[in-house]
Amino acid sequence: MESKLGLDQKKIEKARQLARDIALDVVNFVKNYSTVSVERTICRFFGIDGVNNEDIPLPNVVVDHLKEKGALSNGVALYLGNAILETGMTPQEIAQQIADGKLDLTKLPMHNIDEKIMRLVKEIKI
Repeated sequence: MESKLGLDQKKIEKARQLARDIALDVVNFVKNYSTVSVERTICRFFGIDGVNNEDIPLPNVVVDHLKEKGALSNGVALYLGNAILETGMTPQEIAQQIADGKLDLTKLPMHNIDEKIMRLVKEIKI
């Protein structure tokens, strides 16, 4: 496929591979040092923003939900990725469903996240 911007496809693929490598390195590093604030930041990276009806930031709501369920040590990215695959909702919609008490991330059937996420990453187009 030719780039609309006239970019070298080999350089684009190299940049994608570097981005994948960086993302995997960050995930592997962070999973050993997960904290509430790191998990909230990951929620924000997923695009979750806004507050619930009590003015509590939605990233906090999602993280607190997993913490209350004893699942936070697995990381919020695992549960958000799984919920996206299971429900087809955006991370923002998922957060709102949690805030409204309509969704429990720990009750959803678990998918093979690694395989599906890597497939999605490979499909990303510039």
